[in-house]
Amino acid sequence: MRKALADLIMRMATPEHRCTNSDDSISWKAYREAETLDDPSIVDELAEYLGHEPDRGIRRHAYFILGKLGRKVRGRDCASILLSHLSTETNKYVLSVLLDALGGVGKPAELDLIPVFRLLKDDRWLVRHSAIQALRHTDSPAVEDQLLHLLEATSDPYDMTYCHATLNEIGSARAIPFLEKNLKSRKRDVKMSAKFAIEAIKARTER
Repeated sequence: MRKALADLIMRMATPEHRCTNSDDSISWKAYREAETLDDPSIVDELAEYLGHEPDRGIRRHAYFILGKLGRKVRGRDCASILLSHLSTETNKYVLSVLLDALGGVGKPAELDLIPVFRLLKDDRWLVRHSAIQALRHTDSPAVEDQLLHLLEATSDPYDMTYCHATLNEIGSARAIPFLEKNLKSRKRDVKMSAKFAIEAIKARTER
């Protein structure tokens, strides 16, 4: 991997004191730099790097870069690489970063999202909520099926809110009856996110 990219990842991993101002933060500045990357060749370098980097705390910074890159170049490749590491990562914080990165990348319908589907049942709320959001930016019918199944099964208001937010983006008219059930929720976030999702779906289907 090119020296400049390796240096960037190490700067992203620089520990900071809690009182450090963002203007003085090495890590903060490195993250902002990572968000500007747009060289397609970096994707291959990160794929190889992730296959050999033993430190999970370092790997999560590479996942972040892939997520930002995938919004600009080689989205399918970035999504495939991120998906390939879901079954090997076990730390909840690393998984959350990986899933958040995946959520921002477009995922063609032919990609196998089963590794994400499995995490929708994870006992750790941080992982579960990130997995729900990772299903954004895809038009796979299986995604809607999984989200509707979770909506039926869960009593967690945050699960519901995140499902509503994802369905707001990718849901079809089939999701509306499931969303309507939560319009009477006592939880304001649940009720309002269901309302917004219904409105977004109707706007898409009535065009």
